[in-house]
Amino acid sequence: MSTLWLVIQREFVSNVLTARFMIGFMVCLLSTAVAVFVQVDDYEKRLASYNAAVREAEPETQEWDLYYNIRPQAHRKPNPLGIFNVGAENFGANTVTIELAKPVFELTFPIGDEPAQKRGSDNPFLAMFLTIDVVFIFKIVLSALAILFAFNAVSGEREDGTLKLVLSNAIPRDMIVLGKYLGGMLSLFPIVLISLIVALVIALSSPVTAFDGNHISHVVLIFAVSLLYVSTWYLLGLLLSIWTKTPATTLILSMFVWVMLTIVHSNMATIVVEKFPPYQSKPEAAFVQSAADVWDQFRKERDTYVKQRGYESLKDSISWELGTRSEKTNRFLTFYSYGIDGLYLIEGYILRDIDKADTSIFQEILGYQEPLRIAYADKVEEILNKPAEERERNAKFADALSRISFADVYHFAVGAIAGTDRQSYNNFIQDSRAYKRRIVEYLKDKNAFTSRTWFSNDQGAADLTDLPVFQDRQLSLSESLSRAYIDIFILLAWNIALFMSAYVSFLRYNLG
Repeated sequence: MSTLWLVIQREFVSNVLTARFMIGFMVCLLSTAVAVFVQVDDYEKRLASYNAAVREAEPETQEWDLYYNIRPQAHRKPNPLGIFNVGAENFGANTVTIELAKPVFELTFPIGDEPAQKRGSDNPFLAMFLTIDVVFIFKIVLSALAILFAFNAVSGEREDGTLKLVLSNAIPRDMIVLGKYLGGMLSLFPIVLISLIVALVIALSSPVTAFDGNHISHVVLIFAVSLLYVSTWYLLGLLLSIWTKTPATTLILSMFVWVMLTIVHSNMATIVVEKFPPYQSKPEAAFVQSAADVWDQFRKERDTYVKQRGYESLKDSISWELGTRSEKTNRFLTFYSYGIDGLYLIEGYILRDIDKADTSIFQEILGYQEPLRIAYADKVEEILNKPAEERERNAKFADALSRISFADVYHFAVGAIAGTDRQSYNNFIQDSRAYKRRIVEYLKDKNAFTSRTWFSNDQGAADLTDLPVFQDRQLSLSESLSRAYIDIFILLAWNIALFMSAYVSFLRYNLG
């Protein structure tokens, strides 16, 4: 054990006392600090926008005097861990407006008044700049530092003759390769630790960032995964140093692999999948037309039911005490509160002189019609969501190709831990749909569809004091681990494979 410790000390000192250590440490520290300052400023803006959206929505709830008027909103709260890994925080919708018969969907081209709205700037250059975060710095800078620390670990000592001197002593080769790995990682450890501590301190210095114990535990896990990622690159550099004869050859080969895995590969995988998507669907306009066809089925079924009740139209089901037919027509107005390309999903009704009307049959028909409308809206939602589902399948295929690179595996793992990955955004959209179902069940329990308060407040406004409120989810540490464990396992497998390769290769190493 004392022999191993001597090798570790020697490797650690030889790394720490070099200019590359100080330069690498300062570059990593300063770039991390700058990235955190930028992300903290962006987080403060997103949080202010979120709070403003919540405040603006509150007065609207006071104006809902009819059940069909309610339009609660699901707001996506900014994740403070986005300061370390912004991920999908600036992607997609931040607010989803819930209407009973309005599907929750996203298309690549805007149509009508989509339920999912985005807050903030759509400037692509600003969005590109905001992708530079702590994880991006670690992914690029720390991997390069690990290569620079490892490239001459064996080939460099071979070239200057010190390796032959070391091997001439009674030091087992397995102790040498293990000591070089541990010594190299020990010299990289303070760079990772101090950079992350500085990032955390800068983040906590903001008056609006509120990190609780759960957030801190996630940061600790990000630190552990970052070390595992750095270890992967160091072992790769060590292996290449064993396989090559000179440090110059090792450095050139190492940097070529580094460029391919950190920069080229993931971008190429994304571009290839976008150019040649494995899952191709119809144009989005075709899905809108299919949705319109489904909506026509609703109208036919609704009209059939009304006629079975003995009425030509819905307004005929209302009995009026006085008035001519023209007056009767003017007393009943139908308007559409939401529609896309002729697809009108929600109808509103205005009844004048309602004190002269018997609406009992009308209310009974509404009790059949509105749940039916919501059921058909769910069918429309399935259709309009298919383009997004196809895009997600293609994105997952691109992710699978990207996982060949452990740089991208690290990115996916940290995104899952921080709760800022694409799946977290998809969960928000799914939670919004679940929230809409809660609203529907709430109205069913209150018999709102057959209530007079659905279309008139002449006998009092609708009671919405117990209307469900959307709750944004926060992942626990165990949930984050369950989502990231595959990527963590891949990084661990790479470490084991690279270490065993370096170990076996050095045992067979020939100085001749």
